[in-house]
Amino acid sequence: MPSPDVLGRNGTYIAVRKIHTKVAAWRQYLRANTSGPEDEALLAAKMVGRRPSGAPLTLTPEHDDPQLGADPHRNNDFLYRADDERGLRCPASAHVRRVNPRDADIIGNARMHRLIRRGTTYGPPLPAGELEDDGADRGLIGTFTGAHLDRQFEFIKAEWVNDGNFIGYPGEQDPVAGHHGGTSTVTIPEKPLRRRLKNLPSFVATRGGE
Repeated sequence: MPSPDVLGRNGTYIAVRKIHTKVAAWRQYLRANTSGPEDEALLAAKMVGRRPSGAPLTLTPEHDDPQLGADPHRNNDFLYRADDERGLRCPASAHVRRVNPRDADIIGNARMHRLIRRGTTYGPPLPAGELEDDGADRGLIGTFTGAHLDRQFEFIKAEWVNDGNFIGYPGEQDPVAGHHGGTSTVTIPEKPLRRRLKNLPSFVATRGGE
């Protein structure tokens, strides 16, 4: 807290992060753990929680919907308990569901930890289909805005991204934003048997922030 305390009362805090993304490593992992392009796209969506267009997987379980993804009202108009409680569409382990569980049945009160997120990309995109790293720096600049750094940004990073206790998967980290080191496991609910991804590498690296 700043001094005097009155400066922080009902104030707003912003955390800023520069996050390098290892796109080639991401594509290599998808390729090695799927049977073809359609399976690759589905596994990527299961790990992220959204389709490439931005359409939420909960609303687009069968295929992408670019029109929905481009609509800023529709692409955020969904819940988990009502639409996908068991996570068969969007797994509880998916990145977007972990960092914003919405109304999902989790351990704790999600409302206490919600914050406002905004981000933009930096660096040149890795060409489509390229599986080898070209050495370019690329990733995300993100801002995370809230009233309480510890209860919101720090809690989400420590508890929701880097530990799975709150969704019933102790020790499992966020498949996209977690720091895996090549040994992590992520659970994806499926019928008749759940799927477990193993030996995940880290796909992101924090390069700076304040």
